[in-house]
Amino acid sequence: MSTSTAPTHGAPDKAHTIGMVSLVAFAVGTMVGGGVFALSGIVVSDAGPGSIIAYVLAGIVMMLSAVCFAAVASRAQPGDTGYAPIGTVLSPMWRFITMWAFYIMGVTGIAYVLMSFGSYLKYFIPKMPAIYMALIAAVLLMLLNFGPASIVGKAETVMVGFKIGVLVLLIIFGIVGFAPKEFTDWTPHGLSPIFTTTALLFTAYSGFNVITNMSGHVKNPQKRVPMAIMISLGIVALVYIGVAVALVSSGAASDPNFRDQALSLAAKKLMGGWGAILVTIAACVSTLSGANANLLGSSELLVRMSATGDLPPKIGRLNKQKDPVRAVAITSAIVVVLMIMGIIPKIGSSAMTIIVAFCNVAGVIAMVIVDITAFRMGMQKWSTPGMRLPLRWLIPALAIITALLQIPSLGWWQSLAGTAMVAVGFIIWARRGKYDEDEIARVQAHVANLETPLGRALRKPVLAGDVANPRTPAGGMPLQSADTPVRIEGQTDTTTES
Repeated sequence: MSTSTAPTHGAPDKAHTIGMVSLVAFAVGTMVGGGVFALSGIVVSDAGPGSIIAYVLAGIVMMLSAVCFAAVASRAQPGDTGYAPIGTVLSPMWRFITMWAFYIMGVTGIAYVLMSFGSYLKYFIPKMPAIYMALIAAVLLMLLNFGPASIVGKAETVMVGFKIGVLVLLIIFGIVGFAPKEFTDWTPHGLSPIFTTTALLFTAYSGFNVITNMSGHVKNPQKRVPMAIMISLGIVALVYIGVAVALVSSGAASDPNFRDQALSLAAKKLMGGWGAILVTIAACVSTLSGANANLLGSSELLVRMSATGDLPPKIGRLNKQKDPVRAVAITSAIVVVLMIMGIIPKIGSSAMTIIVAFCNVAGVIAMVIVDITAFRMGMQKWSTPGMRLPLRWLIPALAIITALLQIPSLGWWQSLAGTAMVAVGFIIWARRGKYDEDEIARVQAHVANLETPLGRALRKPVLAGDVANPRTPAGGMPLQSADTPVRIEGQTDTTTES
């Protein structure tokens, strides 16, 4: 892979930039939650030691799409998201459908992670139904994201650090207590469960798209965005595989509650009672952290789609305290509706598996559109400045094929339902152009100032000595106001720099 130099005019100033550490930490926080605490019990129960193979295969499949996404996102102009080049290469409609599909994936991801939170909390409150605890957590996270950005950012940082530390401890105990006898049969239920669980794990690696949401606000995105994506995927893959080894080695898979409380039961076997309590606390914190990160990322997408005029701009407006209440409230409401499915009688499989299938279908559709964009760029010999993939179009072609191969394992009616959720985006697109342009300009000003859900949590603080007044960043250019015109994604920048 290589990068070519892009024009530097219009690069984000210090007040508008997001650092590499923040990007990687937030991406890891988004991914490590559902993939470990929510899905590991299901995966190990179904595939046994073959779950390790499933995690590796899912990582390889997602890595192919991730490098394509990195190549596409690296061509975003300052202030844009990583989805903007899709509008240039394919069409603005496909850019919106991609963002909408990622939004569907995000909200369904929040739902299944919070349901997992409820299952782990039952370890301490066994008499309370898990779905009730999950619904309460959804409301509390919504209220948290109504508050000051500093609280949201600090809460996520603390939760990510704690859960990674506990998972590393569990992995160490798993290695120390390694039981070769548990690995004598890698396919106890045949090969089929390995491929089924690989499809189930597809979106376990998908949190890296929060990086592309903010790529236009990263200094030197042509290098840093691909690097952040690769680093976060590498860290998460190591954690996933290490945890899978520990779960199998513990021999706890025979417990009837293993599918819902896998890490707690494995920790009890490997570490004793104190370990079970510690890991269960970490599981609750981790699932909350993953849900919080996905809530921020999904709400961010609503604001960004409002800024491009694809959604009603009122959705992306901030309240008087500069908080994205509307986007967060809408996302939270959808999550609650999805979780209530947990009360409805199951149709052939668990509610958790159904919601995960919806999540994965939306993720596959989004990734395939991104992969097609990269394929077109490869056919054009990567003629525009940005990250270049070797062998021109071959990696994007492999990414398209491997992503589509996940669909059959997700179930036919779940695939149809997930596709229908994404297809709603075409109906929404049909209303584009009917919204008030002044309202859109106000949302664009919020985006330019990083006054968005993710921007508030990740942007670098401006030191007092760096600014001449509260509205002027280090670069000397004033921040955008609601009345200042800003460039819309997909339009040509016709402004002249002074």
